[in-house]
Amino acid sequence: MHRSCWCRCWSAPRDAGKCSGRWRAFRPSSCCARSTRCSFSARCAPSWCSVVRCTSTRRGTEMTVGVPGTGIGGMFYLVSALAMPLRQAYRSLRRRPSAGWRIVAGQTAMAGAILAAIWVTGWLVGIAITASAAIVRPPHLLAGAHPGNVLRTAALVLSAATLAAVLLGVELLRLWVHRETGPRLERGAEIPITRVAVLVVLAVAADGTHTVAAQNTSALARRLARADSAFAAGDATSAEREYAAALAVDPENSRATYRLADLSKRGDPARALQLFRRYVALEPSDPWGYMALGDALARSGSYGDALRSYDDALRLAPDERDAVIGRARVLARAGHTDAAVADYRHWLDANPSDAEAWGELARQRLRQGRERDAALAFERAQAIAPDPTVARRLAVARAAAAAAITPLASGTHDSDGNTTLRLGGTGEIASWGPMRFGLTASRTAIEDGVTTTGRQDLTLGAAWRPGAAWQVQASGGASRLDAVAGRSATILPTGQLRARWRVPGAGPIVDLRARRDLLDATPLLAANRVLRTELGATVELPVARVFKLRGIGRTVALSDSAEVNHRTTLAGMVAVPVTPSVEVSAQFHTIRFAHSTTAGYFAPRLVQVAQAGSYLEFETAQGILLVFDIGAGVQRVAEQGATIGPWGRALRLYSLIVVPLAVGRDLRLEFDGEQSAFANEVATTAQWRYVSATMSLRWALD
Repeated sequence: MHRSCWCRCWSAPRDAGKCSGRWRAFRPSSCCARSTRCSFSARCAPSWCSVVRCTSTRRGTEMTVGVPGTGIGGMFYLVSALAMPLRQAYRSLRRRPSAGWRIVAGQTAMAGAILAAIWVTGWLVGIAITASAAIVRPPHLLAGAHPGNVLRTAALVLSAATLAAVLLGVELLRLWVHRETGPRLERGAEIPITRVAVLVVLAVAADGTHTVAAQNTSALARRLARADSAFAAGDATSAEREYAAALAVDPENSRATYRLADLSKRGDPARALQLFRRYVALEPSDPWGYMALGDALARSGSYGDALRSYDDALRLAPDERDAVIGRARVLARAGHTDAAVADYRHWLDANPSDAEAWGELARQRLRQGRERDAALAFERAQAIAPDPTVARRLAVARAAAAAAITPLASGTHDSDGNTTLRLGGTGEIASWGPMRFGLTASRTAIEDGVTTTGRQDLTLGAAWRPGAAWQVQASGGASRLDAVAGRSATILPTGQLRARWRVPGAGPIVDLRARRDLLDATPLLAANRVLRTELGATVELPVARVFKLRGIGRTVALSDSAEVNHRTTLAGMVAVPVTPSVEVSAQFHTIRFAHSTTAGYFAPRLVQVAQAGSYLEFETAQGILLVFDIGAGVQRVAEQGATIGPWGRALRLYSLIVVPLAVGRDLRLEFDGEQSAFANEVATTAQWRYVSATMSLRWALD
């Protein structure tokens, strides 16, 4: 057997240039097998060296006990240490020299402690993950709030606790192993067991982490580089794929999260919304993250959450333009026109040179019905930054606010051969703030093939728009009926009032009406001077943004020179908006008359009508507006003093076409047709049919 003693030179004095930090072998005469001191030599001074241990083993079979290496070396150390009891037992049975059971027990215990510590750490981290999931509930990597610092803190605490436990165990093991040899060891030759234990634990714990982290960092950098390159080149598909791959490597990479959300917002809005939520959780101090989340929420229709997200952005950056204007845009999209106008004005008071903001304010002014204010805002935008689109909008706003004349012609024809022809016109003065005034004059000729009569009307009207949610219209005047059938000409007061209120943001609608006018569809009605006085209300309630419930109630007093009759109408309908431009509905109407009459209108005891309806509204690229209101169903009628009859058909059609001939020149065409007993009070039979048409041309006076 060959004895060798290995000495480590930890550091060298300035005059020991020949001594290096290598292991040096000495001849057997330099130290004995049980000695712990090196013999003095000129090449390595004793005070700078410490002997680890002398071993007496065969060449090729000795195992150097020390600090386990990292990576694959550390794995070999653990395997070798765990195999030492078997090797020692084999040597004992064969009566071969060995280092003794003390070293075997120490190394095996150290390896077992390392493995136990790794297992306990994994078990505790698993408990921490479960607990953090119960606290913050992250449903998915790309959805909802992430666990934040819970896992990081738990991992740090558990790692520190595990390190302390292993260190304590190693120290106790060292005291047990050297309980009898401590006094005999000299300080210069004592093995630094504490340092070895610390290095063992750190090496085992940090090896895999540092290696994987380095690999993940490299893979993440490559993915991000490819994603950024594709994004800059405009290749959205490749960029989206690479950003998703980057998130698979590092789920908490905020840059990849934001870019992937931005790329997904058109093709997959739900995924984009989840990603923006994730980004805000990762970067809670970034106001642009809250803005992007607010826009995504607004696109999904969650306007309340969108506004709260923009409020968070404004809390972080109160003077940031994108936050202020973005919030105003969300308000406008949600239908809160008045609030949007207030936000735009607040911004423009401090930043009057923002042309884009002036243009957006002008569009909201148009929605408020403030054409003159809209024109002033467009003028400011155009003066700051001339633009052809803004110039066209400015011309339209000026034409809408200007004074105008509107000649009109209309006519009706029914199944009894009655016809009317009306000619007239309206003059409007320029709008003044929320108010607008107009004067209407017309002449109507009424005939049935035998008798001809007529009426003249003069009406003063006003429209008031205190805000986008309110509309008030009122008119009053007089109607003069020609002398007929021995009756002299008669002048009767007429008028109407309508108030409409809508809760901002697609809320409930309340529409109230009061009207007093003459029935003039036939010469008989005109001769009997039948006057209609009506009160009505319509209420619409949206239900969960899926459908609308609409209720209608009206009461009408029909008076003539001989009697007063009463008509009551109740109707209910369910309307479903299929698209912003298309609505389908199911409706049921009930009409009752107090008694029969000889004044010239149909007055049954009861009329019931069930219809399916559809409302369509479109605008072409040339600005032509098309509106259609169609209904088809069945009806049944009960005459006064009789039982209700069989079901028969009930049809209706209304259409409106507005053609812009030029700026400030709009041609308006209306068509109305009906076959039902509840059409209006001028019906004469259960199967009464009529059609009407109106043509008018509004001419702005710039």
